[in-house]
Amino acid sequence: MNRTSRYVSAFSAVAAVALLGYLLRRAGMSTVVHAVRLMGLGLVVLIVLSGVRHCLRAIAWRCCVDPGAQPQGFLKLFSLRLIGESVTDLSPAGPFLGEAVKAWAASKSITAKFGVTSVVIEDLIYSLGTGLFVLAGFVILLVSTANKHNLLKSGAAMILSAVSLFGVAVAAAKGNLLRTIYFRLQNTRRGQALIARYGQTVRTWGTLVQDSFQTRRNLLLSVLSIEILVNVISLGETYLILQGTTAHASYMYAYLVESANRCAQLVASFVPFGLGVDEGTTTAALHSLGRTLSEGVSVATIRKLRSIFWDLIGLGLAAHFLIASRARDRALSLATDQRESAPAAPKIALTERIP
Repeated sequence: MNRTSRYVSAFSAVAAVALLGYLLRRAGMSTVVHAVRLMGLGLVVLIVLSGVRHCLRAIAWRCCVDPGAQPQGFLKLFSLRLIGESVTDLSPAGPFLGEAVKAWAASKSITAKFGVTSVVIEDLIYSLGTGLFVLAGFVILLVSTANKHNLLKSGAAMILSAVSLFGVAVAAAKGNLLRTIYFRLQNTRRGQALIARYGQTVRTWGTLVQDSFQTRRNLLLSVLSIEILVNVISLGETYLILQGTTAHASYMYAYLVESANRCAQLVASFVPFGLGVDEGTTTAALHSLGRTLSEGVSVATIRKLRSIFWDLIGLGLAAHFLIASRARDRALSLATDQRESAPAAPKIALTERIP
């Protein structure tokens, strides 16, 4: 990471924390705590639903593993997914580091190329499912607005249109950024060394990903259905939060909040735990629909509590994984040393017998 990137990351973190502090002060901590209490058992249901989402994405990941690789257990992939999510939420590197950790951990039991390609394929299909979810909801909302001519829904349609266009623009900008980084690497000595060392490996991974999309279309369509279901459950979670904290919950409100947060996560994935970003986005989305600032902050806080629960489990699993991995490495090293020293003993004994 160069000096400019460090400055940008530090400034973003400070700005996000400042925004969070401002919103909490405006909303009032007592109001936020009261909203959390209003959820009651709904918070438990919310955690269970988010757990179902993690399970579905673990199943999708398992389906994306190449048939030629060693079969992976569901519980193992579920654990690795939680580890990757906790790293994604807590690290400034966001999903870049989180997905890399998942691929690295999976490579402990299957070859690296199958581990990396399965992570990439699942991420690509999840992104496609999310895009279809946002687009479908956008079309439904436009049709509903055209039929009923409701001013509020017309405003909501314009908001969602702006959010969707912004998300597309950000995705295109990120694609251009990756291409720019690659071309800059080609023009530097260190970059050329990295490309010379790992370029062929990356091209092999790309070929495997492309082959999977061409030869396993039916299976990948099933995975896409799972990813769309994940988005639908996430919409249900947001609706449940709105139902518990506001008196005017609707699927339209939930859809707008969910879509706005997806775009915000795309833009600010490098902000640890989305501090301030989630709160600001949710507050802006609800405020545009006539809701109060305190309701927006309360909804975002409850969403964050849900994530904290699974991130804590992910951190615990990460600690257990590292300890177990080191224990296996020590055992393997000890076994290797014993095998290397075993043949030497008969030779020494035979030498001692020779007069």
